[in-house]
Amino acid sequence: MLWNNSLETGIPKIDEQHKELFRQADILLDRGKDDRIPQTIDFLAKYVAKHFSDEQVMHASSQYPKALAHKQLHVDFVKRFKDLKQRYEAAGHSLQSVMDINRLVMGWLKEHIMVHDKEFANYYKMKTGK
Repeated sequence: MLWNNSLETGIPKIDEQHKELFRQADILLDRGKDDRIPQTIDFLAKYVAKHFSDEQVMHASSQYPKALAHKQLHVDFVKRFKDLKQRYEAAGHSLQSVMDINRLVMGWLKEHIMVHDKEFANYYKMKTGK
């Protein structure tokens, strides 16, 4: 699944980070059993952590009332991602594991953006006037 305008939150920094997450997850499938897949998975893990941190800073600065619940969604995702990464490594870098990681990132991110990030974005823009 590719990025499309329906996923935009209207917060440029967040939208750019979301686009990069989609791009990196898509790269996983393009690479198949390529030896660069572990690097892409590691990049995704680090980028997800940075993105979530940036969002949580915005939650705090705007006093977002659902910040704790939103953060818990991030924590849950990171756990699922780590579990799939470990499965990938234990399975000898199987293509099925790569597809599972891609599905998690693409599916979870799409649903998370459409529901939770857009709700936050509406609050943030109203609160900050940005």
